[in-house]
Amino acid sequence: MSRKTEQIITDGNWAAADVAYRLCEFSAIYPITPSSLMGELADEWAFQHKKNIWGTIPGVIEMHSEGGAAGALHGALQMGALCTTFTASQGLLLMIPNMYKIAGEATPFVMHVAARAVATHALSIFGDHSDVMAVRQTGFAMLSSHNVQQAHDMAAIAHAATLRSRVPFLHFFDGFRTSHEESRLKRLSDDDLRKLIPQELLLSNRARGMTPDAPTVRGTAQNPDVFFQGREAANKLYDAVPDIVEDVMKDFEKITGRKYGLVDYIGDANAENIIVAMGSATETITETLAHLPKGAGLIAVHLYRPFPTRAFLAALPRTVKNIAVLDRTKEPGAIGEPLYMDVAAALKQMEEGE
Repeated sequence: MSRKTEQIITDGNWAAADVAYRLCEFSAIYPITPSSLMGELADEWAFQHKKNIWGTIPGVIEMHSEGGAAGALHGALQMGALCTTFTASQGLLLMIPNMYKIAGEATPFVMHVAARAVATHALSIFGDHSDVMAVRQTGFAMLSSHNVQQAHDMAAIAHAATLRSRVPFLHFFDGFRTSHEESRLKRLSDDDLRKLIPQELLLSNRARGMTPDAPTVRGTAQNPDVFFQGREAANKLYDAVPDIVEDVMKDFEKITGRKYGLVDYIGDANAENIIVAMGSATETITETLAHLPKGAGLIAVHLYRPFPTRAFLAALPRTVKNIAVLDRTKEPGAIGEPLYMDVAAALKQMEEGE
């Protein structure tokens, strides 16, 4: 493929923010370590009158808290705007009430998270997945990046997939380990991004925005019978997400030559011992596998929610005997951590032939 690609050296925060800024019209922010640079860059670029891929300058406003940022975003999304934000840890947790609303209303939206430990017995600014795991029940699709290039690429994939699926996306990567890692980056051009975002999807998203010209009722109170039906009606949206993300990844490969799967398998095709992981740990494991005897492999998960059971089982070698799931979080009182429980459920479905 002959295409001129800009190559730069930058970190994961810049890599994600660069795409998010160019694919949004509005961002409400409240910087928090280690995601601060993403919001600060968006604010700086707006001040410098840098334009998005449609030739307009995104509006960027800093609120008084992450809860305020989420509320402002919710309002803008109701008008049909393309929005984004950046956060981590306790900041992400303050957004939970609005995340439920945004997802429940089938609203395209992407937030970018530099995953960080949630303060428990002590505060830690360093990276684990306890923050993103705390919001996996909100209805957001969750897409994981494992290095700086992927933070750039998966950001674009998330923004394209949310418009196609009408499911909001949380794109995350490891705080400090990826957010602050300096690495070589093949930058996506504006033309690349335009190819991922069909014009008709933008128009249909705008048409769903609230307007006095077409009054609608939203945010009603419902009794359990009606509420339950509404919740179940959303299932078809989530069932479609894995195929939609896979289609976007195929389009992305055609544009850039870089290939991604819902999960990526690395290692011996006939491995007996498998590691399952997300985030920067997959980079270390991949490097280590090259120096190990045959018989080991890695399943690196990109789409975590909805969990891509079919893709996971397809990637699993039939020869496998032992599976180690490396969660990067602790869930006190649970019989297993979140990723482990998903893997166990997927294997149970395979065993029962579902």
